[in-house]
Amino acid sequence: MKFFLNIIFLMGSLFFAACNDLYDLPDPKVPINEGSFNSLDELVSYSTKIGYVPSYTTNGGEYGLISMGDIDSCIVMKSGKIKCWGNNANGQLGLGNLVNQETPVTATNLGLSGVSSGDFAVAVTSVLLHTCAYFKSGFKCWGDQTNGKLGNGLTAAANVLSPVAVGTLGGKTVKKFNAGDQHSCAIFTDGTLKCWGLNTNGQLGDGTTTLNAAGVSPNLGGASVVEFSCNDFSSCSITSNKDLKCWGTLLTGSSSPSTIAANAAFVASGDGGDGGAEFSCFVNNNQNAYCFGSTNTYGQFGNGTTSASATPVPVSSISGVSMMITAAQRACAVTNNNKSVYCWGQNNSGQLGNGNTTSYTIPQKVVGLPASETVVDIACGDNVTCVLLSNDDLYCWGQNNSGHYLGISYSTTMSSSAIKILNRNDP
Repeated sequence: MKFFLNIIFLMGSLFFAACNDLYDLPDPKVPINEGSFNSLDELVSYSTKIGYVPSYTTNGGEYGLISMGDIDSCIVMKSGKIKCWGNNANGQLGLGNLVNQETPVTATNLGLSGVSSGDFAVAVTSVLLHTCAYFKSGFKCWGDQTNGKLGNGLTAAANVLSPVAVGTLGGKTVKKFNAGDQHSCAIFTDGTLKCWGLNTNGQLGDGTTTLNAAGVSPNLGGASVVEFSCNDFSSCSITSNKDLKCWGTLLTGSSSPSTIAANAAFVASGDGGDGGAEFSCFVNNNQNAYCFGSTNTYGQFGNGTTSASATPVPVSSISGVSMMITAAQRACAVTNNNKSVYCWGQNNSGQLGNGNTTSYTIPQKVVGLPASETVVDIACGDNVTCVLLSNDDLYCWGQNNSGHYLGISYSTTMSSSAIKILNRNDP
């Protein structure tokens, strides 16, 4: 489904203010923080100005340049086109067919010609059965339509192979968006949050368990939302006063938001668990990571135990966390000024990236990443993790069989260390 911490926010804000106008910005030589743009429309305008989609970070938000669903993945190329790979049983890869793809292919059915010649994408989120992206032409989704998660007002089971406009926005301007297995959400520039789709676990946060295809705002007491994440069957938000609030299956199954912690800077996105037993993590204003939830079977809290806790517990042995992500029964964090990646939890398929297949209850350093580059963003699927680097390379590690797609030929069943998949400059 995060952002650099307060000092980086401040520096970015001062830089942008000094320029007076977005279009006065120089061609960026370093990654931009997504929070520097007031809306995704602004990011579209900036990309048009410089002639390509720049590198930027969501701090693991899963709604930026890279996103990984349970069984599929997508990336926004520098040209503004989208490449996807993995399971395509519902047309979620944007190819206009239902054919699975072992390696990245251009999503040719999205109507994208690129920044220089027409419509293009600036952000994408891929989940279990559907994908959403923000185009120059607006916010659109495709794939499985069941339960109204595409935002087109329809709930009937259907594979929607071409992008449909999200019609739940009420004329508001989108700042960021994310999705869970069967629901989707968006933050608007006025600080309001709206969610739509399946609600059997209260994941829409409106105090009910009633499906809503038109969209509804979670009961946040009128507080503005600055950050949020979607898990399989739950959601979390951070309000303008830095309170972390969550709802859905994450803890008690509450259909109304409950306050989890104060002084939160960003909350990790991801599918968060299997079989509805979920967990999540967040980073506070001091760049320290915490995890909580209803399952800790593989030590995914990172505190050296396998005990679950509704109260957030600190992750051991890492600090200075700038990005964080959760998926299935593991978590990953970026530290050391974006130079190091650590993962912990389940590791039966090399998904921790530390060179073996042993599960760990404390953070383990990912191996195989080039020391000369820094991490721009991170994303996790069920058993695969990827990072986008400062040179636009995408590196991934984890499982590569049984429906899990690393982005390389199935002749290799897994990689327990990071390997290069593509570069955002590729055609």
